[in-house]
Amino acid sequence: MDWIDVKLENLKRRIQEMSLFRGILCYFLIYGGAAFILTILTVRICDRRLLMWHTGRIELENWQVILWGISSRFSGFFYLAVSVIFMLKQFYKNRLKMPFALLEKGVLEIQNQNLQFSLEYESQDEMGQLLKSMDKMRETLIENYEYMWKLIEEQKQLNAAFAHDLRTPLTVLKGYCEFLSRYLPQGAVSQEKMADILLLMTKQLERLSDFSKTMKEVRNLDEYPIEKENTELFHFCKTIEGITEALNMGGDVTLSVKYLSEEMEKQKVFFDENIVLEVLDNLLSNAIRFAKSQVIVSIEIEEKAMGKYMYLYVEDDGKGFLDSELHKAIAPYYSSEQEEEHFGIGLYICNILCNLHGGTVSLANRIDGNGAIISASFLIS
Repeated sequence: MDWIDVKLENLKRRIQEMSLFRGILCYFLIYGGAAFILTILTVRICDRRLLMWHTGRIELENWQVILWGISSRFSGFFYLAVSVIFMLKQFYKNRLKMPFALLEKGVLEIQNQNLQFSLEYESQDEMGQLLKSMDKMRETLIENYEYMWKLIEEQKQLNAAFAHDLRTPLTVLKGYCEFLSRYLPQGAVSQEKMADILLLMTKQLERLSDFSKTMKEVRNLDEYPIEKENTELFHFCKTIEGITEALNMGGDVTLSVKYLSEEMEKQKVFFDENIVLEVLDNLLSNAIRFAKSQVIVSIEIEEKAMGKYMYLYVEDDGKGFLDSELHKAIAPYYSSEQEEEHFGIGLYICNILCNLHGGTVSLANRIDGNGAIISASFLIS
């Protein structure tokens, strides 16, 4: 009888994969056919009993005659009603119960903000297609949530980057304002020095204005605009000197600049000065944080096969990097002291800006073991 079981199983599977309309039609034919056969058998039995009573072969009481007559006349309606009830119950159990349960499960999971579930249903009927559509909706929701979290994280990084970059220009302005308020009334500031300070303060104000403009246009750090211009290295070095001079005012750490040769300073470099200064601001901020007494800034120009590069070095005499920090410090928000202002966000910003400018950031400890040295490179050709 195994072949009969196999045939029945195949028939059941084929009906299961039919559309809902064709499926319920098959169920109706099966159960309706059973009701039709039972009706014929019942009518024949009833008619036979009534015929035997009519010919006098058997004796029936009046209520028995009435019962056999009613059964013969209305058995079809009874069997049809019963078959419809069983048909609907079986159809719901086989074709609708599981899909409805899966749909309810999916809705509850989504309401509970849990998208880590799956809706597996083998049938390819309308309910199967509906469940597949719901599963695709779940995947789309996951993608949308991930995209939203990415946007939030990028905005968070962007806000942190601007907040980080605003500190140095504000510190420079504050330092020069305090310097002027202290020495200008005494007449201890020469006209030449005053002109230099005002020029440096104007540049810092222009940087703050550029920051404000960029914040309105940029959605993430990767979209940070790069606007390269030909600039004399001498003027750039004077800007760095002015920044370090302002940071030295009232600070416990002494900042110094290693000057280039006169021939080197006369060179013109093609770069985005604001980007380079932002990188310098972050490197100085981190170096001052960990230095004991001294921070040194130096610049080098190097020709390579890929182009001409400018290297910006910032050294400090602090504790230096741990071996683990040399590999993790550039990651966003990494901090050995669990503080967002630590070197994690600063170096992360530096690395992105250097990459946009065709360079990179490298971390190392000084050869003498006293402090760290960070280099930032920029493609300037």
